[in-house]
Amino acid sequence: MDAIEHEMQDKRYPVDEDIALQRRIWRFERVGWYLLLVVVLLTLCGLFSHGMLSSVSTTTPQGDLTVEYERFHRSGAVNAMVIHSRGEPGRQHTLTLSHRMMKGFSVESMQPQPVRSAGTREGLELTLPADAHGESTLYLTWRSDGLGYFKSKIGLEGGGQVSVTQFIYP
Repeated sequence: MDAIEHEMQDKRYPVDEDIALQRRIWRFERVGWYLLLVVVLLTLCGLFSHGMLSSVSTTTPQGDLTVEYERFHRSGAVNAMVIHSRGEPGRQHTLTLSHRMMKGFSVESMQPQPVRSAGTREGLELTLPADAHGESTLYLTWRSDGLGYFKSKIGLEGGGQVSVTQFIYP
């Protein structure tokens, strides 16, 4: 019997050893290390916050509304959202942030300030000035207030609507 085979045999002296049990424990530890590695890689990729798995840009089919946002949030954390809208040059645009979005988030800041804002049955309406090309950009900073999955909509009056899906971790 060679040295390796001898090492892998159960022993009674000086300590009781159960090599079959020890091999199961080693296998369990290896699986644990692989799972931990997967969680770390997913975290680095943005599963729990900023990163390529979390960053999303959604555009309407007609291209008049684009929303850039983070899909994953932490409760109480602040995140940014950028909304680009396009319409008639020199005319104001009215965006509607759905009621469901306002249940999970509170607005921390908004740049530029809208010309007009109003709460309606559909949600929060924001009227923005457009430039000479008919484009406007709204920069929002949100604080996550809720927990769980939130599916909401952002719409452009007379234009398209974008679905926004976000998950807030505790």
